[in-house]
Amino acid sequence: MSIDTKIAVVCITQNGKNLALKINALIKESHVYIVSNNKNNLHLEESKDNIFLVKEKLSTLVESIFKQYDYILFIMATGIVVRVIAPYVNSKFSDPAILVTDEKGTNVISLLSGHMGGANEMTNYISNLINANPVITTATDVNGKSSLDMIAKKLDAYIEDFRKNVKDVNSMLVNNQDVGIYIDGDYEIDTRGFKVLDKLDNTNDLEKIVVVTNKQRLTQINSNLIQGFDKEIIKVVPKNIVIGIGCRRNTESILLRDSLMDLLQQYNIDIKSIRKIGSIDIKYDEKAILDLASYLDVEFETISASEISKVDYLYDKSDFVKKNVGVYCVAEPVTHILSGGNLIIEKHKYNGITISVGRV
Repeated sequence: MSIDTKIAVVCITQNGKNLALKINALIKESHVYIVSNNKNNLHLEESKDNIFLVKEKLSTLVESIFKQYDYILFIMATGIVVRVIAPYVNSKFSDPAILVTDEKGTNVISLLSGHMGGANEMTNYISNLINANPVITTATDVNGKSSLDMIAKKLDAYIEDFRKNVKDVNSMLVNNQDVGIYIDGDYEIDTRGFKVLDKLDNTNDLEKIVVVTNKQRLTQINSNLIQGFDKEIIKVVPKNIVIGIGCRRNTESILLRDSLMDLLQQYNIDIKSIRKIGSIDIKYDEKAILDLASYLDVEFETISASEISKVDYLYDKSDFVKKNVGVYCVAEPVTHILSGGNLIIEKHKYNGITISVGRV
């Protein structure tokens, strides 16, 4: 497992401190909070940037760090943890992953946000590090089945009416009801518990079908999916599309948006599948692109001319563009860089605008 975020490890006893420091040595990105009081008289033998001696109450500490970390591991009794986090628990879609282990490191418990927060995955990871027993109680995991929310998380996917659909599908899976899944593309997905479909017909025995695709119109996925298809379809849209953009200075925002919409319509790409848009760095303040990023609610990444120049020779060259921005073309090399070389739609020209599409 790759740890790309900081983890808070909280302890209140000497044995807990010893375990916390051991975990800190194994997970370099971790922060350790040692709660010291008159009873335990804990102290630091040496000063380190990521180890903190806390003189305040545990409840006060938890209030201050609850939203600061994606993961919090408590080394103490589960009852203490339940009471101290209770005022701050809101939703599995926003709460941090909460883990608990005893001060001997015998068991690691995934307590809160097992799926969406990643507590289950982190529980297994830390258990392997310290040779502990992972305790995971989420129903799909206990029954050896996948879950809709974990599929969505792995693919960084959009699902309309997310909470309801996750609840409904996961409930059907754990109750041994058939849920179909059709995967449109090369995606590595845990399909345990689902009925995997190679085409969208002969589905009379299914109430729900999950379709993993970044296409907008499902009728173009499979010829058997025709108008009047009466199954409840839950579309899972992986956010794996990147857009490279070149445009004249002071391009109108509505023109850029309409141009992109036209391209997406032509190629049947769901707007929700867009992960990122990009352009050359001199466009960092181009209002039309900034407005588009805001409209799509995605990141706008700029690429330097020096980076673009390393790959612009692969695409159609324009001396006019070279004279104005220092590279021979923008949309395609930017897309090339954002997608790792996986350009799927060559540049399309609109009124002073070029757009190309890649898939990560």
